[in-house]
Amino acid sequence: MKRAWLLVLAVGCSSSSAAPTADGGTDAEAPLPKLGLSDVSVLMPIPASPDAPGALGPTSAGGRGELLPQAVYDKIPKFGVKPAQGLDYARMRVVAARFDGCFPAPSGCEAQVRLVMQPVTDKGTTLDSALHLFYRLSEAELPELVKGLRRLRTLAPEVKDAPLDVHAALVAQGPEGPYAKGLDELLLRYAGEENLSRMTFFLRAPPVAEEWFFGGFNRVGGVLQTMDIVGVGKTNQRVNLSKTDGYRYELTPSPTLPEDLGVLAGSAQAKAATDAERSAALGAFLRIENPGKYGPDQLSCGGCHMSTFVTAFARTELQMPVDAHPDAFKSTRDLTVRGESATTASSLRAFGWFDARPMIANRVVFESALVVDDLEKRFPAK
Repeated sequence: MKRAWLLVLAVGCSSSSAAPTADGGTDAEAPLPKLGLSDVSVLMPIPASPDAPGALGPTSAGGRGELLPQAVYDKIPKFGVKPAQGLDYARMRVVAARFDGCFPAPSGCEAQVRLVMQPVTDKGTTLDSALHLFYRLSEAELPELVKGLRRLRTLAPEVKDAPLDVHAALVAQGPEGPYAKGLDELLLRYAGEENLSRMTFFLRAPPVAEEWFFGGFNRVGGVLQTMDIVGVGKTNQRVNLSKTDGYRYELTPSPTLPEDLGVLAGSAQAKAATDAERSAALGAFLRIENPGKYGPDQLSCGGCHMSTFVTAFARTELQMPVDAHPDAFKSTRDLTVRGESATTASSLRAFGWFDARPMIANRVVFESALVVDDLEKRFPAK
């Protein structure tokens, strides 16, 4: 297995369906495996420190340049908060990767690689902030990328058909194992400044304030343009959390488009509400986290990041029939949500880490299921 990860490098140069064998060779007859949720959405263990081997950072570069040049990063506005939990360019490391063959675009859809970076501490934990980086792929590149993902799967015998979770092969093999090296090579082949198309950011107002800021930029012709967020506009959205009486989220601006979050934005008001009011609010959150209802660009930031905790509260505390709701996302795949997003009001992380605790949002699981279905349909394993 020591040389097997090098086979990933051949993805863009060969149309062969050869798969790695146990001795590092190839077997032209061996079929490539089907993909699962953890093949298209990869949550990585936190690096032991920013200097740990195998961890990709902003200056990591392949043929398309650095993943995130300092000049692009510096466009993020400076907020009036101390940086104890804020963004820190020198400590940013890739903690998650996502692959998508059909991200909704103004006209049709586009293929993408997406990376999540968070600041990593010297103790191997994370700060409560993150960047989501989008890299556009051509349609011609997509079939070869899918082959690369299938070949990576052959290097990850630890991965089973299971719910989306911290990637089992990265946990078992470590940051310098065959899967990790192959994944890094694949990411640097397809992602870099050359095709960086979007950067969104998330950071907390530290050290104890339950307040977060969201915003982002589209990159057009190499120029960053502030995103026009639905219901928010070309500004940043702020989310505050009060936990003096259960939980209460307040969004500023607080959009009612495309959905009004209603009474479920706070536990006390939800308990005091009528069944009809609770049902209406639940429907809003379920539509927000259902990728069959809305594309990401049709949503504001805060509601989507709150939804996993809120819908879990509705299920467990209010005994609402969440899964039976007509707007709940449905799939034949295992949609079990791992990590602690459903039980941690103080984390708005969608796919990454809160200190040292994994966070996976409902929407990420649901989007991953749709991505696998799409790629398996268009590029079936052979």
